[in-house]
Amino acid sequence: MTSKLFFACAVSFLSALTLSAQSGTTAAGIKYTILQPGTGPSPKAGQEILMHVEALDGTGKVTFSTRDMGCAMHMQLGKETDPISKAREELMMQMKKGCKYREELPKSLYPAGHPARKEAGDYEVTIIELADVMDAKPSGTDLIVETAEKSGIAAAEAQHKALQKTNPQGHTFFEWDMNTAAYKALEDMKFDLAIALFTMNTAMYPNSANTYDSLGDGYAAKGDKEKAKASYQKAVQLNPKFTFSQEKIDKL
Repeated sequence: MTSKLFFACAVSFLSALTLSAQSGTTAAGIKYTILQPGTGPSPKAGQEILMHVEALDGTGKVTFSTRDMGCAMHMQLGKETDPISKAREELMMQMKKGCKYREELPKSLYPAGHPARKEAGDYEVTIIELADVMDAKPSGTDLIVETAEKSGIAAAEAQHKALQKTNPQGHTFFEWDMNTAAYKALEDMKFDLAIALFTMNTAMYPNSANTYDSLGDGYAAKGDKEKAKASYQKAVQLNPKFTFSQEKIDKL
């Protein structure tokens, strides 16, 4: 399942907010409604967060859910530098851990030609739950991708195995990050790298249907239908609710 969404492209900066009210509109035009107030700390710039996200269409139907994937979205605040990300992150930094809120992002803020502009409705609507807040640690995914680019896939695979045994610098590996990096490799037509990253993810998260569904996407993109089918079947075996994996099998 693709991990390409949200927190992208252009618009003006968001000024400081006070969220004493349960709803409001930010300076950037983002509407928000607090559905469940949090009780933990508010995230700060530079910290990492885990969040669950639901994307809704114009009728209120859920079109994407990290809970359905079984994988929380991970991000480091401030790592993305485009204006829309900054605006959304600044809104998020006024929330507290455990908070759940509805966000309505005006699609007019996206640049002309952006896919979001072609979708029905004037707003991109998401429900965001701030599941965890933590101090940032070195990204294992970034390290592995850098090694692959500099020294090759075999070196990256060896490094990944070594880090699973001893990790003196405390590099972290989040399922979301590795998936995102692998899909980026697919976009760049680096099929072998994508498959290697997807495979590492299945090794780290062997009980995740999402990792096997994604690995199936890697094999399918390369044209290996048999391995793609086997990966999709594993995803369905782990989670029968992964009906989109079965749909992919039917289309092979």
